Amino acid sequence: MTRPARWAGAAVIALVATGCIKWGTRPPLERYVIAMPAAHNGASVPREPPVLAGTLAIVPYVTRGIYDDRGIVYRLDDLQLESYPNREWAIPLREQLGTATAEILAGRPLTSEPATFDSRSQRSYAYVWRGTVREFEEVNRGTDVFAAVHLDVQIVRTANDSVVWSGSERIERAVPEPTTSMTRVVETLSAVTADVLSALIGRARSELAVPAAEAARLPR
Repeated sequence: MTRPARWAGAAVIALVATGCIKWGTRPPLERYVIAMPAAHNGASVPREPPVLAGTLAIVPYVTRGIYDDRGIVYRLDDLQLESYPNREWAIPLREQLGTATAEILAGRPLTSEPATFDSRSQRSYAYVWRGTVREFEEVNRGTDVFAAVHLDVQIVRTANDSVVWSGSERIERAVPEPTTSMTRVVETLSAVTADVLSALIGRARSELAVPAAEAARLPR
């Protein structure tokens, strides 16, 4: 968003704090969801062969501090992190990212059985996808607005709770005009999320396939 719109949210908070805003004048609540672009939808891309045998559970992502709240987070000049008082995620971010991961893995499976977003019965799966949110926000630098997503991921073998693969990916991208539209910000965050997840999955596929290929070449 542009600088005048950016500070509008802070002004509302200040007025509430000082008692200068009357009941009923707060901006209406806006709720948003992450949506994977069609190019990353598992149903619309060629299915790739798996690199691990068994099942994979995707658990809710770890969202610490401000990312664990419903408010959509924005950053000012890389120093100040806040969340909008009237713009929030309709579904907790940790769950939306789990669902998004399952969508992309539908077309690029890592395991022979489809990946499932499941927060309860992890022990019944061969592997678990554990993600952590490092950044997930609108970034404001002067009059320029960006969307930044940074995720860490581990793939864990359930039998002995050992990490078979881990990776981290961060992408930041400019939000197209008009940047005053929250819809544009969320659309850009969705697209960046899809690219971050695709990069992580692609790296996991190539790195997990190497030891499998080496094992296949060993004499029996």
